[in-house]
Amino acid sequence: MATMTDTQCYFMCFLLLFLSTLLLKPLFKKPSKTLRLPPSPPALPVIGHLHLLGPSLFKSLHNLSTKYGPLLYLRLGASRCLVVSTASMAVEIYKTNDIAFANRPSFAFSDSLPYGNYGFITAPYGDYWRFIKKLSMTEFLSARQVEQSRAVRHEEIVSFLLEALESAKKQQAFDVGAELMKLANNSTCRLMMSIRCSEERDEAERIRKLVKESIEVSAKVMLGDVLGPLRILTFWLYGRKAIDLTLSYDEILERVLQQHEESPQKENEDLMDMLLKVYQDDKAEFKITRTHLKAFLLVSHIFT
Repeated sequence: MATMTDTQCYFMCFLLLFLSTLLLKPLFKKPSKTLRLPPSPPALPVIGHLHLLGPSLFKSLHNLSTKYGPLLYLRLGASRCLVVSTASMAVEIYKTNDIAFANRPSFAFSDSLPYGNYGFITAPYGDYWRFIKKLSMTEFLSARQVEQSRAVRHEEIVSFLLEALESAKKQQAFDVGAELMKLANNSTCRLMMSIRCSEERDEAERIRKLVKESIEVSAKVMLGDVLGPLRILTFWLYGRKAIDLTLSYDEILERVLQQHEESPQKENEDLMDMLLKVYQDDKAEFKITRTHLKAFLLVSHIFT
């Protein structure tokens, strides 16, 4: 029968000591006397309230807020969060105390990814965040821009309905989920870059695959935020994949950016045209880099 070597024995002892420390530390941690926290459900050691969250996150949070109130404190592993479930509480946080809640913690290993925290959603509160917020409200999401996008959205919806009618006439199967994904992709790509993603089948499939894989990998990498000292494991497992996906997006974005820079000015500007104008403006309030520009486009595409 094989026996453990001294090295294996030392390693097992160290591992048991490390895990025991993680498990027992929350039990002996004294609560802060100055920090007044909102109501919170009973928590388990190490995992906190993770066991209370089911497959449907919004239903789980709704059930908890119904029982413990509109403002709820949760500990998700090593991460802490507030759950706000009423409009009045949201106003209190986002208007009355907006500066106090403006900053956001950095996601696990975001500094190791090609775009880092340059995306608007993940950017720390500061000059860049304020500049992009102002630009989004006055330009990207302005009433004029929304009105200009109406024609694009109308054309894509009409195209979707015509394809559905054509399939019905031919008594062919119509994959609603795939066609809605194509509708969303085409609308987003046209508003952002003035191209229809579905015109090139291989390119469209590549973009759809990148979006799906990016969402999945992002969720896995962000899981590291709840693992505390063990968060390095998530980057070992999924970090390379996250980097490769970002570089694949970068290749597509760089090619389209160069096409926009070489093409003459269009009557109706898309999002990329507006960002390039700011990028080339030496007198702008904040001088954005090409990385800022690509990160903003990447996040906009994934979350729209």
